[in-house]
Amino acid sequence: MKKLILRIVIFAIIYFVSIYNAKSDSQLAVQLIFPTTSETLQLTGKPFYLLGNINQKDVKLKVNGIDATIDSDGAFLVYAPILLFNDNNVERGKFVFDIESKTENTKIEKVFNITQRIKTTDFNNSSIDKEWKNKPFGDNLVQVGEFIDVEIKAAPGAKLFYKLSGINSTFPLCEESSVTEYLRPDAIFGDGFIGEKYVVNGIYRGSFKVNSVLHNSTITVSGILQNGKKIEHNLNARISTISQNLPQIIKTRYNENKTVARYGAGLGYALFLDKDVRLLVTGKSDGFFRCQIADDENIYLNENQVDLVAEGSNIPRNVIDIIRSEEFEDSLLIQIGLDERVPFKIEQLDSPNRLLLTLYNSTSNIDFIRYQRTTEFLKEIRWNQIKNSVITIEILLNQKTHWGYKTYYTNNVLNVRVNKPPKRNSTFLFWGNQLENRKIVIDPGHTPESGAVGPAGNTEKVINMAISNKVKNLLQSKGANVFLTHNGEGLQLTKRKAKVNTFNGEISISIHNNAVPQNVNPLIHNGASVYYYYSQALPLAKNIHSEFMKNLGLRDFGLYWDNLYMCRIPETIALLVEPAFIIHPYQEKLLLSDDFQNRIAISIVNALEKFFEEYSE
Repeated sequence: MKKLILRIVIFAIIYFVSIYNAKSDSQLAVQLIFPTTSETLQLTGKPFYLLGNINQKDVKLKVNGIDATIDSDGAFLVYAPILLFNDNNVERGKFVFDIESKTENTKIEKVFNITQRIKTTDFNNSSIDKEWKNKPFGDNLVQVGEFIDVEIKAAPGAKLFYKLSGINSTFPLCEESSVTEYLRPDAIFGDGFIGEKYVVNGIYRGSFKVNSVLHNSTITVSGILQNGKKIEHNLNARISTISQNLPQIIKTRYNENKTVARYGAGLGYALFLDKDVRLLVTGKSDGFFRCQIADDENIYLNENQVDLVAEGSNIPRNVIDIIRSEEFEDSLLIQIGLDERVPFKIEQLDSPNRLLLTLYNSTSNIDFIRYQRTTEFLKEIRWNQIKNSVITIEILLNQKTHWGYKTYYTNNVLNVRVNKPPKRNSTFLFWGNQLENRKIVIDPGHTPESGAVGPAGNTEKVINMAISNKVKNLLQSKGANVFLTHNGEGLQLTKRKAKVNTFNGEISISIHNNAVPQNVNPLIHNGASVYYYYSQALPLAKNIHSEFMKNLGLRDFGLYWDNLYMCRIPETIALLVEPAFIIHPYQEKLLLSDDFQNRIAISIVNALEKFFEEYSE
């Protein structure tokens, strides 16, 4: 008996020692998913959000004194200020993780490189600030008689001037301040147009009028700083004037997604141009050609998307003589005969329902508009020469909403093919539904890249794929013809529009799940959202947004008009959905559950049913 008791005691000691050693070997550790310590954080005066997981369950966590939102399995999200410190005279930032568990407490530090926002230049700095984007920059083309803006940053209180090589005059620079009232990400996704007022002094600006011919003229800034030091700096810019005798013409290259024309150098999208559209150059700056498309209207094209046409080519001019229409069972075709390809845009308008086609570099000689096989779908085609070289063509339609269109050139004939509304499915009592035989394209967002990653390490692309398959299966159960842009093998984003159009679908929905830019608080700003670009998609976007609010139990993160690639598919009704926030621990866990994925799928399918019920004819 004594031997038995002794054996039991020995085994108990060995057991408890092994448990103690296991605990000591399993020390608390943090896996930081975002941001990684290899990233450099931009200071804006607002906190940062961090997400990741801890290798033990049921722990408490503070980051720089702020309580983290933490799941029972250790996944966490926190929005905390960064602690700044000097490391060998280098300013850096850190986050201190205070972790408390049932067995131990520990502190873990994560250190980051940081960059400050642009600051007012120090009074002792005797040079131009290299971090500020001086103006002008690079190769610039201007017209004689045009104004050029000059801008630099230096220490406040200086007396500065600039001079152009080839011009004897000297021009003054006036000191101003750059004021930022809000952060762009916060204005879109966060607290709105509020935030600290951020002022940078020592911005020097001036403008001068080019009154003579210039060739690769350079700009030199000189003057005296407030501390009495002299300053002289050559801007990295060359200015040349466009020939006053011969026009400079460029021509667009082939681009499978069309060439983007912008409202300014690097600014928002204005037009989408086909191959071989010729344009008159009126200037160049920041790598963009400025091109005239009307007497008072310019567009900007990236120099890498166009080719120069031989000097002396004629200015783009086009005369329109004939418009004709032809109706088919599923579409309306409008054809416009042109002398050459021209820039154009299409707007979808209501009350009355119509497409407004604007053609630039064009003059009317229209004598005939031919209607062929007319039905009640096309009401009328009207045209108007609204100003010199600009014609509008109105295509008045008899439909409740727009169902997409396709534009393309056949030689120099512009084709506008307008989709007719799908025919209404016949139903009787419990038989039949409005989704039967509908052609719907589902795009699982991301892949081959992972997309956003949740605090527990789950990738957006995997969850998007799972939800997409649930939407597909539910739609197919109702008789719809459903196509996926890919089956998980991945597809480059710029190839997806063409893939969508191969299916000739009536609807295209891209499935994603959300994150926010750094410095926006995801603990407050999160939930379900829907995005569209063309107005034809707005009624369906509203339907899906409403269903998400009803079925998902999450915050309303908004309904957005957004210039997203997967929404810019005019041939179909295209939109993008973000049902939840994968970076939020609770919502990441929801996204892994069959029940929540099914609720997302049901919301989308219900919205589609209502849309076809209301807008098929």
